[in-house]
Amino acid sequence: MSRAPVRQALKELANEGYVYRERAKGTFPVHGLPVRPPGLELGGLVDYFRKQGMDVNSQVLDVDRVHPPKDQCSLFGAGPNGEVLHISRLIWFQEKPLVWTQTYIEVLEDFHPDASELEEVGNVFFLLERDLGISLSRGEHQIWATSANLEEATVLGVTPGDPILVIETTMYTRNDLLIGWRKAVHRADDYKYAFNVNR
Repeated sequence: MSRAPVRQALKELANEGYVYRERAKGTFPVHGLPVRPPGLELGGLVDYFRKQGMDVNSQVLDVDRVHPPKDQCSLFGAGPNGEVLHISRLIWFQEKPLVWTQTYIEVLEDFHPDASELEEVGNVFFLLERDLGISLSRGEHQIWATSANLEEATVLGVTPGDPILVIETTMYTRNDLLIGWRKAVHRADDYKYAFNVNR
């Protein structure tokens, strides 16, 4: 039997999060540990995990209009009184916190979903498309490992200084206009991020 179909099948399984690969070691099945695949659509993490049969839930902690984080003001072009929609959300895996996301979206003030509406539809990106006709086309990620500060540790149920994985995403519409920024903080011991590189 040719190895090409086997390699292709393993590649597809890895892309979908069923297996993970370690260079010079092999391909291994995923046993309960969430693996984020490379082609996941923005806002689709909870649905993706549920389709894999994982016990994942989410809780909207807060929805309000705020001034963007200080280091993101220039990204949004926000003046001293500019505000954006802020959504704080906690994703649970097997009854313990897994990911804390804070999403900032530059939209008109009259677009202000409440927590129950966001819980019902699953994510704010669905509402943006349904209610405002705004579709997201891409997100640019920056990923790094660091240690949890007091606030992050409290939300995720870890000890301050414990390792965490941070993913910051700048989000763009189909017209290539910047619309939002998100910071996702993950428990490093319970999460893997899978991605492909080409040569």
